[in-house]
Amino acid sequence: MEELSYSFHLSNDKNKTIKAKQEALNSPSGTTSKNNNAIQNIKHLGKVNHHNLRQYDNKTELITTIKGSNDIIKDVKDLYLDLFNEARINYNNKQVRDDRKIEDYFYKISNDDKHDLACEIIIEIGNMAYWEDKSSEEKYKMTEVFENQLNDLKEIVPDFYIANATIHFDENSPHMHIVGVPVKENCKTGMERQVGKTSIFTKESLVVIQDKMRSKCIEEFNLVYSKDNKLKKKEKGKNRDYSAYERLKFNEKAEKLKQELNELREDVSELKDNKQKINNEIIDLNNDKEDIKKEIDKKKKANNKIVLKSKNKMKDQIDKLTEENNHLKWENKYIKEKYNELEEKTNYLIFHLKKVLKKLPEFIQKIVDKMFDKNYSLFSFKHDYDPEEFDKREKLRQKEQERKQQYSYDYYDEEELEKDNDDVMEI
Repeated sequence: MEELSYSFHLSNDKNKTIKAKQEALNSPSGTTSKNNNAIQNIKHLGKVNHHNLRQYDNKTELITTIKGSNDIIKDVKDLYLDLFNEARINYNNKQVRDDRKIEDYFYKISNDDKHDLACEIIIEIGNMAYWEDKSSEEKYKMTEVFENQLNDLKEIVPDFYIANATIHFDENSPHMHIVGVPVKENCKTGMERQVGKTSIFTKESLVVIQDKMRSKCIEEFNLVYSKDNKLKKKEKGKNRDYSAYERLKFNEKAEKLKQELNELREDVSELKDNKQKINNEIIDLNNDKEDIKKEIDKKKKANNKIVLKSKNKMKDQIDKLTEENNHLKWENKYIKEKYNELEEKTNYLIFHLKKVLKKLPEFIQKIVDKMFDKNYSLFSFKHDYDPEEFDKREKLRQKEQERKQQYSYDYYDEEELEKDNDDVMEI
C-alpha cells in the first residue's frame, strides 16, 4: 500500500495577521517578507487568470477547465452579478443619499483593501516523485478525481460559490486551481449578503474542511485508479504539503520572470528583419542541401547498380569455379580410389609372384627382382635382359661395322684416283 501526499491550499495574505503587523512595526522597512497570494482586487485576479489559463505560452492543451470559461475575470464578474445584485438593489432602495448607493459591488470590493475579491484553492494529490514516471494517460485520469473533489467542496462548503476550476497537467504533478467567492448571509450592516472570506474560512473551519476533503479524495482516487492507497499523515499546524507551497512560490517567481521576458520581447522585434533574412538564407541553403542530396542519391543508385552487376557477375564466377572445384575434387577422389585399388592389386600380385619366384631358377629370380627394383629403371632392365633389345643392338652393331668397311673402301678408291691423276699430269 502506497502513501500519497495531499494538499488543500487556500490563498491568503499573511501580512494581514496580527503577528505579521507586529513584525512590520518592528522592522526598518515597515513590511514583512511573508507571502501574499490572496486575490484582493481585479489586478490580482488578472494575474490568476494569466497563470491558470496559461495565457503566457498558449499551451492550452496542457490544461482542462471543468468549471467556467477561458476568462476567469468574466466568470467572477458574472458570479458577483448572480450572487449580490439582488442584495445590492435592496440595499440601494433603502438609501436616501445617492453617495451611499452601490453602483457595482464587484468594483467596490476590488477597491476595498479590507476584503478579498475572490479566493483561490489549490488541490493536489501525489507529489513529483509519485507522478514523474506516470504516463499522460494516467495523469489525465485525475480529471475524474478532481471533478469529484469539486462536487465534494460544494457539499462541504455550500457558502463557497465556484466561478472557475482549471486542472494543470504541465507541472510536477496534476493539480486543480479553484477560483470562487465565499458568501456570508444575513449581515446586520450594509448589504444583507456580502463577500465573507473570514466568516467562511476560519482556522477551525479549515481543519474540518481539509479533513473531509482528504478523506473523500483518497476514496475517489482509489476508485478511479483501482488502488488501495492511503494518504500520508498531515503535519500538525499545516493545512497543506510543503511541495504544493514550494510549487506555488516557484510559480509566482516564474510569473515575474515571464513578465520580464515579455518586456524583452519588445526589444527583440527590432531583429525581425534580420531574422527574416537569415530565414531566407536558411531556406536557400536547405534547397541547395536538397539538390545535393538528390544528386548524391542519384550517384548512389548508379553505384549500387554497378556494384550489384559486378556482385552478380562475381557470384556467377564463384558458382562456376565452385562447381568446377567440386568436379575436380570428385575426379581426384575417383582417381585416388582407382590408384589405391590398383596399388592394392599390384601389391597383392607382387606378394604372390615372390612366392612363385622362390621356386624358379636363380637367374629368373634375379631378373624379376631387378624388374621390381625401384632403383633399377625399366630402360636398364631392357638393356640387360630383354632379348629383343639384344637383337636390336646386334643389328645396329653389324650395320655400323658394314658402314665402316664401306667407308674404308671408298677412301682407298679415292687415293688410287688421285694417283692416276698425278701420272697424267706428269705425261
